[in-house]
Amino acid sequence: MFCPECRAEYRSEFTHCSDCDVDLVADLPKPEQDFDWTELGHVWTGKDQERCVELCKDFKATAVPYKVEQSRHQYLKRVDEKYRISVPSEYFQRAKQIIKNGS
Repeated sequence: MFCPECRAEYRSEFTHCSDCDVDLVADLPKPEQDFDWTELGHVWTGKDQERCVELCKDFKATAVPYKVEQSRHQYLKRVDEKYRISVPSEYFQRAKQIIKNGS
């Protein structure tokens, strides 16, 4: 038995992942398609960490692969954080639509 989230393997008598709080499956899902991560489109940049997390959850729920970059500058201890979300080019329009609909 396997956890579909963390991919941990359990003995057959177990039915639930104690770490992820999800039901176990007999076989793991097929690995996600390989993407060309060198050709990314930047779909969102902002300073709102909560909005960044919300968008990442939306992308995950709709199977849009993404990467997040965080930059943090400390201009004399006034911390300036920015978040940037990028997706493979073939998902760019879909990601922009998710952002627009979630606003």
